[in-house]
Amino acid sequence: MSGPGPSFRSSLLPMVLADDERHYVAANPAACLLLRLPEEAILRLRVDDLTPVEARQQMDELWAAFLSEGTQRGSFEMQMPDGPRLAVEYSATAHVEQGRHLSILMFPPTAGDVEQDPGRAAGTDLLTDREREVLNRVAMGMGSTWIASTLGVSTSTVETHVRHCLRKLHARNRAHAIALGVRRGEIRLDLGDDTR
Repeated sequence: MSGPGPSFRSSLLPMVLADDERHYVAANPAACLLLRLPEEAILRLRVDDLTPVEARQQMDELWAAFLSEGTQRGSFEMQMPDGPRLAVEYSATAHVEQGRHLSILMFPPTAGDVEQDPGRAAGTDLLTDREREVLNRVAMGMGSTWIASTLGVSTSTVETHVRHCLRKLHARNRAHAIALGVRRGEIRLDLGDDTR
């Protein structure tokens, strides 16, 4: 395995890869910031090490269900190595490559993150297809110029799409928009071969 690709490394979303035995094998810089640990320290840990003691007995069952179903998402309280607990939401995909499983970590929604358009039906799309495409590329660490070149549009058009995403998602900044976009199901990160 040659290691995670540039999309994994440059993503603004905290991401970690674990092997079949639940050992962490990669963590991107955003995950290192969230966990307050350098990558080499994270790579000495297992998923179990960041699980509160009282929840560890359920890990084998949860892990087996995750590997069988292929995806899992929800809320989780992580036991940080330096003592405090950290509540996160996660979205995990099993088998992004053989023996490698990806988790995307996010802070849980705050009161300000709650849906602010009560008249809109739950589960309906908020962003246009192009806005989702742009936000997904932003999430993978691409800059506006790179996105514009890839999509064959101007940089100002990309910036307009980003502004629309921020406004529609009621986001404070790009990273917040990405977290809200993933949480709402507006964007999904497909790392494909970039995790190799």
